[in-house]
Amino acid sequence: MKKLTPIEEVIFNDGERLIPGVTHDLAEVIRHRSSYLFFRKVIENDLANRRRESESIQIVDLGCGVGYGCCILSNIAGVKILGVDHSPESLEYARRHYSRANITYEVGDLIEFIPTMSEFDYVISRGVFEHVPGGLRLALSTKWRNRLLFDVPYDESEGKNPYHMLHKICEETFSGFPGVQLFFQDLNGVIYDSQRKPANPNMIMCVCSHPELLRVVSQPITFPFPAWQPKQSLILKNLNWSKIIQKVREVLLR
Repeated sequence: MKKLTPIEEVIFNDGERLIPGVTHDLAEVIRHRSSYLFFRKVIENDLANRRRESESIQIVDLGCGVGYGCCILSNIAGVKILGVDHSPESLEYARRHYSRANITYEVGDLIEFIPTMSEFDYVISRGVFEHVPGGLRLALSTKWRNRLLFDVPYDESEGKNPYHMLHKICEETFSGFPGVQLFFQDLNGVIYDSQRKPANPNMIMCVCSHPELLRVVSQPITFPFPAWQPKQSLILKNLNWSKIIQKVREVLLR
């Protein structure tokens, strides 16, 4: 990771917030991006079957960070997106780097924002609720018309990450969620349905749906849902050349 600027250090928050292309490794970017692409696919399938093409679809991304996920969702035709995060620095970065005409960013603490939030067609969140005391109760209290889609670490032990307030989240945790379907993401970013659960899930993904909507597993989505694949140029950019050179030297010296 390159040396961070002062504002990037604040946003990074000891590794708890991703800035694509600046912090974290490529594998982490793949996992985050793959989650948002899955969320986008579900929404696009819903909208392909809607009756009123002219109506605007409202999406909120809770804990949006620097806005890369909002940017991915903004490519859905006819949507308006609100990105909410408690970090003013993150949202300033988002406005500079992930600004789109159909995205609005708002500073807000989820503990205060959610109880008074307006109703949205879709509520989205990626790797956020585990950071909030009572985060899953907050998720359950969000107001949505079509679907609630979010993910959190699967079965993470207490103490593994000192910034996480929730631990040991598994299938039984979501028994009280309405119309719930569960999915699982592995460390490679691949997403599985409950019938194809991987041996060691990294994230558990919760999708709650209005009863009139198709269940996600009935949509034209093939599981396992593949991970996002970066362009070759991005792969080359993220290679650790110092390690590669050292390996070459070791071989030459044998």
